[in-house]
Amino acid sequence: MKRHDKLPLKKAYYRIFTGMIVIPLVLVLVLSLVILGMQYREQAIENIRGVQKGVAAELQSDVDFMSMRLSQLINVNDNMVIQYAVAMNEADQDARYDAQKKLDQAGNMVIEPVKDVVSIGFYMKNGNAFFLKSSIKRTIEETRAKQWYQDALQNLNSVKIGSYQTRKASDLYLGGSRDQLVLIYALSPNSMIDRSQSVEMVVLYQTSDAGNAIRNYNRNYIRGNNKLGIMQIVGENGEAIYKTEEIAVKAARGYTCVRTPIELENATWYIESYIRTAELMQDFVKIALVILLVAVLIFTLAGYFAGYFIRQIVNPIGELSDGLKQIEDGKMDIHIAPQGQAEIRGVIHHFNAMARSLKSLIADYEEQVRKTEKTNGEYFTAMIREEMSPEQVAGEHPEFFSDSYVLVGLYFEWEPGVKVDAELIRQVLSGFERNPRYTLHCVACPEGLTKAFLYYRITENDEGQRMLSMLKELQSYVKTEYNAEMECCIGRKCENMDAFEEAVKFLGEYAGIRYLYGEGAIVDLEEKRAEAETLRNAAKAYGRLADTLYGADAKNFTAEKEKLYEKLNTGDRQEAEEAVFAVIIAIASRFGTDGITLSEIFSQRYNYKEKVGRLEDVRSMKMWITNYINWVMDYSVGKIDAIETNVIVKAKRYLADHYDDAELTLFQVAEHVGLSEKYFTNRFTKETGETFSNYLTQLRIQKAKELLRTTTFKSYEIGEMVGYRNAEHFTRMFKKEAGCTPAQYRKQGE
Repeated sequence: MKRHDKLPLKKAYYRIFTGMIVIPLVLVLVLSLVILGMQYREQAIENIRGVQKGVAAELQSDVDFMSMRLSQLINVNDNMVIQYAVAMNEADQDARYDAQKKLDQAGNMVIEPVKDVVSIGFYMKNGNAFFLKSSIKRTIEETRAKQWYQDALQNLNSVKIGSYQTRKASDLYLGGSRDQLVLIYALSPNSMIDRSQSVEMVVLYQTSDAGNAIRNYNRNYIRGNNKLGIMQIVGENGEAIYKTEEIAVKAARGYTCVRTPIELENATWYIESYIRTAELMQDFVKIALVILLVAVLIFTLAGYFAGYFIRQIVNPIGELSDGLKQIEDGKMDIHIAPQGQAEIRGVIHHFNAMARSLKSLIADYEEQVRKTEKTNGEYFTAMIREEMSPEQVAGEHPEFFSDSYVLVGLYFEWEPGVKVDAELIRQVLSGFERNPRYTLHCVACPEGLTKAFLYYRITENDEGQRMLSMLKELQSYVKTEYNAEMECCIGRKCENMDAFEEAVKFLGEYAGIRYLYGEGAIVDLEEKRAEAETLRNAAKAYGRLADTLYGADAKNFTAEKEKLYEKLNTGDRQEAEEAVFAVIIAIASRFGTDGITLSEIFSQRYNYKEKVGRLEDVRSMKMWITNYINWVMDYSVGKIDAIETNVIVKAKRYLADHYDDAELTLFQVAEHVGLSEKYFTNRFTKETGETFSNYLTQLRIQKAKELLRTTTFKSYEIGEMVGYRNAEHFTRMFKKEAGCTPAQYRKQGE
């Protein structure tokens, strides 16, 4: 208990109350819920195993019974069935007819009592095969290739088990339905049974009700009528024995697998059930809610019991504590109404007297500050604008760097149509002075029309949280008064004047990470320095891509986009996410140089950290960033179409829209932009660094590459799509630019 003596009263009370009452109750509650949840989960799994054992028993019963039937058919009456089968293989028509009748009679012993037997097949060594009841739609070569057939050949006079799942009606035999589980029983007679050594294999085909049961369980599970999961039968190596077609079972995250083995003569099968793990706990959730409601009631009663002490002792002292914090934040117009016990009322009286004295002292100090030559704000502005060095400021005004400090970058996004000028920025920063903490700790310097630097003086150990609260209040002020958004980037903590210039540079280099967060973002750059540095360096690699988007340069955009795709295709998820973030930062930085924000492009601001983080894999990220940059390209195209002042940009847009026209000429493009052919040619070459013909050819080949990678059109069709009517000419131009033929390029992409 002694360690609580130095804590504030309210904190000590809450710690003791929490440690001796709340935590023990919570531990008991959590432990009870965990144990109960485990029991419910085990019971749910046991229920699934019970159903699996029922299906397994059905399968085992079918296997045992039909294996006995097959052995009985072959061995009864001195192996007469084998003899009839041998006779069926003879060339004499009469002998075959007589043998067929006798074989049908003998086969009825197996087929008639058991309606699930669909066929009995006799496979001869000479390649012939004939069947009782239904013909099997599989060639003898296909049948011989099966593992169960080979097992039976290796183990003469022994029944071996196989299976087949029908995928459609009449798949295996005429009259069969879809998704039947057909059990196969194979026996290869030895020389004692087949003295002629003509019969290679006797195979009995039987439909099992176990397949129907599994199908019904699965359908009811999908409809929400049971909690048995999705059931299937697999072999020892995981190959599917039976799996209904309307479902796709995967050992995916969020699923629990329950397995039951079935030991057969020549193999081991497994009945598997995949069920969403959350469904195992549905019954538990209902019980847990009741328990939680009871717990809430208990905690409510405990809280009510403690309320009297809070109201009479803790709250009055809390009022005093809050009053002290308000004075600390510069709010001197404060008066606390006396309350609580006599001793506490006396303390409140002394507190009110102290507040009045402090207010008078601060007024005297502010008057003294106004009489100095320069204010802290003027010194700060002079350093930001490099009119004074930190050393000069320290020489003239030593108190400026007497405390630790932090530089904060403020970035404004104004509503469309708002007239933004230096006077508006000055009004916003002046309005910040209504905040008491800002007045005591901060000075600010505008930097253009969308940015400002803020100098925050640190005087307390826990200044971080208080500074954060102040920044949120300033954001709220900007939103309320000007309907604008303000983002904040907090720099590193500095101890003296030597760190000032480095702190300014630090903000400039790493503030780009703010583009990844939503409206009202407050980013601690020191905390995210490693990530910010990585993304800053990565964003440089996509500067060219951002330039092509800004200028709506379709030809170079395609090439730069391919570089991005190459990075996404060869990297893992983390590298892909880094590339996506870097592209966003590069685009935001490039467009931001002309005052165009992401909010203006997309009509709202997104938290890309959350949005990209929700994407499942690299493929999803590739699709998302493709849509993202295409949207930016459409924005730039629309903006250029609206302005149309740069004839070269206008010409490039015309080429991007008409490159598929085989009749496209230099004259058409020059006429479109209103210039003569000669003047347009010279100007195009001078401004782009390449000839008109070379630019058009590269644009067409870039488009052809994209179609070769993403479509299945033939090469000559793609040639026509990009403006080449002659296939040979297209192939020749493609090889000249790409170094290989279109077919070779497509093969490399595969």
